[in-house]
Amino acid sequence: MVRLNFGGRRGGVAKPAGVAGKLGLTLFFFVFFAMGSLFEVFIVREFGRAVGQRSWKKVPCKIVSSEVQERDDSERPFAFAVSYEYEFGGRTHTGTAYKRGYSGSEKYSQAQNLLQKYPVGLSTVCYVGAGSPGRAVLKRDSLMIGLLAFFPLIFVAVGAGGIYLTWRKQPPPEARPIATKAIGVRGKSKYGMVAFFGIFAVVGGVMFYFLGVRPIARTIAAESWPETPCQVMRAEVRSHDSDDGTTYSVYILYQYEFDGRTYKCDRYDFIGGSSSGYRGKARVVAMYEAAAHPVCYVNPDNPNEAVLKRGFHAKLLLALFPLPFLLVGVGGVIHTLRGKKDATAAPGRSWMPRRRASTPADLSVLRPATDGGAVVLEPKYSGAVKLFGAILAAVVWNGIVSIFVFQIVDGFRHGDPDWFHTLFMLPFVAVGIGLFTLVVYQLLAVFNPRPRLELSSATIPLGGAAELQWSFTGHTNRIGQFTVTLRGIEEARYRRGTNTYTDKNTFYEMELYQTSSTAEIASGQVGFVLPQETMHSFEAENNKIIWNLDVHGDIRRWPDVKESFKITVTPAVA
Repeated sequence: MVRLNFGGRRGGVAKPAGVAGKLGLTLFFFVFFAMGSLFEVFIVREFGRAVGQRSWKKVPCKIVSSEVQERDDSERPFAFAVSYEYEFGGRTHTGTAYKRGYSGSEKYSQAQNLLQKYPVGLSTVCYVGAGSPGRAVLKRDSLMIGLLAFFPLIFVAVGAGGIYLTWRKQPPPEARPIATKAIGVRGKSKYGMVAFFGIFAVVGGVMFYFLGVRPIARTIAAESWPETPCQVMRAEVRSHDSDDGTTYSVYILYQYEFDGRTYKCDRYDFIGGSSSGYRGKARVVAMYEAAAHPVCYVNPDNPNEAVLKRGFHAKLLLALFPLPFLLVGVGGVIHTLRGKKDATAAPGRSWMPRRRASTPADLSVLRPATDGGAVVLEPKYSGAVKLFGAILAAVVWNGIVSIFVFQIVDGFRHGDPDWFHTLFMLPFVAVGIGLFTLVVYQLLAVFNPRPRLELSSATIPLGGAAELQWSFTGHTNRIGQFTVTLRGIEEARYRRGTNTYTDKNTFYEMELYQTSSTAEIASGQVGFVLPQETMHSFEAENNKIIWNLDVHGDIRRWPDVKESFKITVTPAVA
């Protein structure tokens, strides 16, 4: 069976959108652009103020008073109050600002750390605003906020790019193969892709550090902290309102003695944050309120630092959440930079065949392959690689989803069901089940008979003949039908807006051998020829011509044997 496809890309050409459609798309992309631009303005403004503080005068100062004040504020109940004196312009001034915009802390430990850093009598430095001797701060704004500017740029790029492509005048489509359409993606687009993936890498890396690396490192370090008796001074469930609804967090303020001194802390675990599900937090609070002899774990190198819950627990799985961003970003940058240079094609010409391909009947009139050395073919992906890829995908996906499923199940167990989030998570759980099924499928496939293919030549020219030999290891009697197929595949990658697409088209397909005989399946050979006026193997950054020998062994009620072996086809010998 020989099948040729001269039509190039499958499917018709998309009809251009009308004015109403373009207006709808414009509104859709404008929302992205407006949101990203608004956040970008806020971040750039704050970054500009932080840069401006670098010109403030650095002068000596002395801490006159410092304390942690507790006040009636549900959002920031603790504040670090400080007073310091400094000389500027021949006069003595008094400053009371820790940093610009500081209005208190949500946790006692945050204010306590500042109190420890700036005790009464400390001689330190402060920063005085240019032209305003009475305006001073102990700590300047961090320049790290500039890193956040990358995140809204994703939305700005999607919005602006979408609007531009919606209204850009499209040239009339040409009836030609995929390759001649896609070849010619300019090299400058490579740098745009690097920048695009770089944003993902930066955002994913920052998130991974704060959600993963730092909490896990501190959790490991706390394993050696000594257990210390403590007294619970305040225990409550705090609510936090947002656009997505109300979330809750555990807040416990406790007091303990270490090395003869009394300390206070309110760190429950190293993850922090809030989430849905009130009753689970309420149970934790009630447990500590009723505890007769509660204990905490104190950092011996810094007794101000303590924690109630140490060791690994489900919340640490949040470290998996930013991994897809990081892996996509880093992988995209590496792939883009390592990609080969774009290929060029002669204008107005096509390599697609205009006559029928050769068949096995033509074997006697065609020349053999020029390379006489036989070669053992390697499958595109081994069974172990397929299994590892399936396990990795299932672990990452289900690891992230399990965090939210655990909270939902915990709510149902204690009579506090969250039906909205339950229905919302159903598609994600379904994908996770599908990935788990894929793992089982690939695991069973590992025990299949393994094919070994030997080709009479490492390279075969167009119009050349070759001989293929195969054999199996394992129980080949399980295979009901065995097929060997030669395929020529055209692959083209192109950009449409901000998205990248890959089209594949099988332009040549020939069934070389098919049998149901157990003996012939176990080992055999077949000769074949390559069509002379098709395209040889070709790989560029955005376009590929790939020739494969595909074997398929049908096994009833079990994963089939499916392997693809890449071969090298060279131009025809003159």
